[in-house]
Order: sequence, then C-alpha cells, then structure tokens
Amino acid sequence: MDNNILVAELSAELHRPERDVEALVEGLASALRDALVDGDTVLLPGFGTFTTLKEDEKIVDDLDRGGKLLLPPAITIQFNPSTLLRRKITERP
Repeated sequence: MDNNILVAELSAELHRPERDVEALVEGLASALRDALVDGDTVLLPGFGTFTTLKEDEKIVDDLDRGGKLLLPPAITIQFNPSTLLRRKITERP
C-alpha cells in the first residue's frame, strides 16, 4: 500500500477530505521521525512499538578483496508488533 492509497482509504473511513488526511499522515510521520531521531521509543497502542538500536562498530571479513573491513556504528529501527496486531494477522482467513 502506498501513501496515496492509505490517504484515500483513511479519508473514506474518517469521512474527511483527502488533503486533511494527508496532512495528518504527514504529521504522524514527522512526529515518528523526530522521536526516533531523538532516540525515543514510540508506542502506538494496538499497533506496536518502534525503537532505535545502536549497533557498535565491528570488524568483518571482506570476502571480495580478502582482508578485513571496519564497519562504522549504525543506528537501526526495530518494530515490534502488538499482541493485538499479531493476533489479527494470524487469525486472517
């Protein structure tokens, strides 16, 4: 599902103009992005939790050239679905 389909479906469900729904979706994305950049955990009840994980730098084998590579530290985003969302997905026909 892309952004246009999401906005159209939400607009129909909420009986709101698409431009208003699009602004809400953009606002939600912005708030999520800002919170995750700050390293905060974001909990959306009934949906799940977004957290950031910091991975330390590490040395790995370079299989193409031989030798070793130093991978810099990285921050990744992890999503853990709520129990309710997991149940709804597994109970789908």
